[in-house]
Amino acid sequence: MRSTLMLALAAAAIGFAATAAHAKTCKDAISAQARSAAQVSDESRERRAKDKAIANWGKRARDTYGWQYRFWTKAEEQKVECGGTAKAKHCSVSAKPCSLF
Repeated sequence: MRSTLMLALAAAAIGFAATAAHAKTCKDAISAQARSAAQVSDESRERRAKDKAIANWGKRARDTYGWQYRFWTKAEEQKVECGGTAKAKHCSVSAKPCSLF
C-alpha cells in the first residue's frame, strides 16, 4: 500500500514538472518597422519589407527580454501592417514575445 502511494506521488510530481517546464511566458508587446525599395515586383518588395520588419522585431525582443524571446513564431497577438507606393513598401509589425522555457 505504501509503495503504491509513493509511486502515485512520484507520477504526479513528474506530470507537474513536465507541465511547468512547458509553460509559456509572454512579455509586453514590441513593435518594429522596415522598408524595401528593391527593384523587384510589388509583391516581392512587400515580402522583403515584412521579412525585414520581423527580423528587426526579433532583434528588439532579444535585446529587451533575452534570446529566448526572439522567435516571431512563438509570439502572441501578431500584427502586420504593410503599405507604400509603387517604388517602395513599408511594414510595421507588433507582437508579444513569448518563451517556452
